[in-house]
Parts: sequence; C-alpha cells; structure tokens
Amino acid sequence: KDDADYMEIDLRTTKDGHIVIMHDSTVDRMTDGKGKVAEMTLEEFRRLHIVDKRFPNRPPEPPPTFEECLQAAKGKLYFYLDCKAVDPKQVWGLLKRYKMEKSALVYTYGDEWQKWKEACPRLPIMVSPPEEAKTPESLRAWWQKQPVELLDGPFYGYTREQVDAALTWGVEVWPDIQNPLESPEQWSKAMALGFQGLQSDHPAQLIAYLKSIGKR
Repeated sequence: KDDADYMEIDLRTTKDGHIVIMHDSTVDRMTDGKGKVAEMTLEEFRRLHIVDKRFPNRPPEPPPTFEECLQAAKGKLYFYLDCKAVDPKQVWGLLKRYKMEKSALVYTYGDEWQKWKEACPRLPIMVSPPEEAKTPESLRAWWQKQPVELLDGPFYGYTREQVDAALTWGVEVWPDIQNPLESPEQWSKAMALGFQGLQSDHPAQLIAYLKSIGKR
C-alpha cells in the first residue's frame, strides 16, 4: 500500500522443515511466546501471536509463513529475502511453485552466496562489502572473488566513485538508510551518491520525496 517496490522478509526454518518469517533466531521479542524457531514445529509456531508495541490495537494474529507471503504478494510486490537459516533449493522451489522466480532477490552472509549461485543461478544475490573496500579498486578486487549482482551496506560507507564503478561491472548498489534521523536531507545525500535503490523504514515518505524531485 506504500507503493514500495520490494518488501524485506527474514526467512528461518522450523524443526519440521517449514520456512517462516522471523528476524531473530528466537520468537521472544516479536511474539507472546518464547523459544527458538529452529526448535519449534510449524504447528507450535502458528500458535503464537505477533506482539508489536507500535500497533497496540492490532488484532492478534500468528506470524506468517513464507508461502503465505508469496500468496499475498504475487503480482503486487517483489521480495528482498534476508535468508537467515534456510535451504536455497527449498526457497527456489517455493518461488517456482508460485511463479515468482523473477520477483525476488536474496541477501546472504559470508560464503553462503556460493550455495545460492549453485542452487538458484537465476536469482539475484546481494551481499555487503567489507569495510576495508574503500576505493573502487579495492571494491572490485573483493567483488571479483564473489561476483554477485547487488551490494548492500550503510549508505554513508560508499563514495560516488565506488557506485559509478560498480555499475560498469553490472552491479547495482542498494544500501541501508534506516536510522532514527532518516529524512529528505539524508535521501538527498544518498541520491547524490548515485544509488539505484534504498532500503528504508519509511517507504511512503521516500517515494513521495522521489516523486517531488522527479525521480519516480
């Protein structure tokens, strides 16, 4: 409803092999229950209720599964899959089942990108470069060892030279800009750096800003 292009969801796997949505490894912070997702069955997970202090009047509902998200978003929204603890082949199988192979990208950690390349070669992969990659040359040297399609990381960690250089390799940069001071002033600075996407906590306001400057 905010006219966003992508929605980030965090994927984890239950004890009995179902992919569900939960950022933390435990359900303690976001639900009325306690325990690790990996030690729960799907039935136990679905007995929980989401607890979000930002929306005190929200009716009680269980945390969603990955399949429910795919069903709800098909044809409406793309997914940024933050893959905390899942099997790449299982994720790819579900995307194919719902004909959403071209509607998602994967964020992964460390050397996990190699498993995703093998299991889902058509799925764009995003990773965060190391802090020491501070120049176009050092960024390219690092990227050549793991040639993924997208780069993440804090927006203030990039220079315009790095962003422009990445584009010449066919790589887009979609950094994080979520922070307590996120505002048009920060969005303006990010636009000046030439990013192709921004990960925001305020998609409606960001999109309104982009429209106001003729960038959307």
